[in-house]
Amino acid sequence: MMSKNLDFQFAAGRCGLKKTKKPDLAVIYSSLPCTYAGVFTTNQVHAACVDENKTLLKRRKKIRAIIINSGNANACTGKKGIQAVKKTQQIAAKLLKIKPHEVLIASTGVIGIYLDMEKMKNGLENSILKLSSKNLKSAARAILTTDRFEKIAVKKTKDFKLTGFTKGAGMIHPGMATMLCFLMTDLKIPQSLLQAALRSAVNDTFNTISVDADMSTNDMVILLSNNRSKKEITNSKDPLYSYFQSALREVCCRLAKEIVIDGEGAKKLINVQVSGAKTSEDAKEIARSIASSNLFKCAVFGGDPNWGRAAARIGCTGVKVDQSKLDIYLNNTKVFSDGNPAVFSKAKLNKQIKKSKEVKVIVNLKLGKKSGTAFGCDLSYEYVKFNSAYFT
Repeated sequence: MMSKNLDFQFAAGRCGLKKTKKPDLAVIYSSLPCTYAGVFTTNQVHAACVDENKTLLKRRKKIRAIIINSGNANACTGKKGIQAVKKTQQIAAKLLKIKPHEVLIASTGVIGIYLDMEKMKNGLENSILKLSSKNLKSAARAILTTDRFEKIAVKKTKDFKLTGFTKGAGMIHPGMATMLCFLMTDLKIPQSLLQAALRSAVNDTFNTISVDADMSTNDMVILLSNNRSKKEITNSKDPLYSYFQSALREVCCRLAKEIVIDGEGAKKLINVQVSGAKTSEDAKEIARSIASSNLFKCAVFGGDPNWGRAAARIGCTGVKVDQSKLDIYLNNTKVFSDGNPAVFSKAKLNKQIKKSKEVKVIVNLKLGKKSGTAFGCDLSYEYVKFNSAYFT
C-alpha cells in the first residue's frame, strides 16, 4: 500500500548499471495525479524515453511518477530500447499501483548499450520501498554521472512551493544537453500555462549554457504540479502567473549555473552579458557563441586575457553587427573600445583572471536596447583526460 503522504516523495537505489557501487536509480512519486509540462532535446538522434514522454505530453496525460536511471542512456538501442522503456513503465506501475501511462522515464549515461531489465526490476523493487519526502538529496545524487556534486534548488512562497534538481557536467550545449532536470510545484495551474512557463524559463536559462558544445540524446526538463496549493491560476493575465514565471526562471537559472560550474574538469565559470542588441534573440545568440568557444575557454583556463577570441565569436553568428561600435570588457576591464584595442595591463588582467572563479565578458553592440546572457566554463586538461576513456 502506497503512502498517503500528499507531498512529492523520492527514493534512490542501486541497479548495478554503473561500474561503481554508487546509486544509479531515482524515483519521484506523487499520490496525487500531476499536471505535466516538458521540454526535450532537439537532437534528431535521441533516446526512446524522449519519444515516450513527448507522446504522454501531447496526450495531456496526468503523471504520478518519474523513473530515472543513470549509467546507461538507453539511446541508439533500437526496438529493444523502446521495449525497455515500456517494460520499466509496467514494472513501476505495478509496484506503485498506478497505470503505465502515469509513469515518465528518463535515462542518462553511456549511449549504445542495452538496458539490463533484470537489474532495473530489482532496483525498482528495492527503491520504491524507500519512498519518502525526505529523500530529495538522495534522489538528486542517484541521477549523477560525471557530476561532482548534486544540484538542488528550492523556493518557497506564501502561495506555492517550487523544488528542482538536475544533473549535467559534460555534453552540455542545450537546444538541450546531457542534462536532466526535474521540477515540482503544488500550484494549481492549467497544463497550457505550465508548459508555456516552462518553455520560457528553459529558453532563458538551460538553453543559454555550454560546457563543450555537444548536444546529447536524452535531455529533458520536466515540471510537475500536484495542484495542492489553495491558490489557483486560471489565465495568463493573473499577477500570480507572472510571479510563478519569475520564480521558475530563478530556480532554473540557479540549477543551470550549477551545471556549468560542475562542467567536467572546469575551474571557472564564464558569464557572458551582451547588451545593445536589436533583439533579445540576437543578444543570446552572440552570448552563447562566446560562451561555447573552445579557444576562448582555453584562454580562460590559462588566465590569458585573449579578448580577440571573444571578439571573433561575435562575428561567427548570423547577427549583423558593426565592429566599429563594439565595446568589450573582461572582468570589468575595457579591452576593446569602439572597434579599437583599448589600453590595459595584460599582466594585471592575467593575474586577475587566474585568481577569479568567475570570468565576466561584457559586450555592448550599440545597436539597440535588448540584452541577453549565456554561461560557459573553461576547458581544462582534466576534460580531455576524462573524455578520452569515458566509454571504456
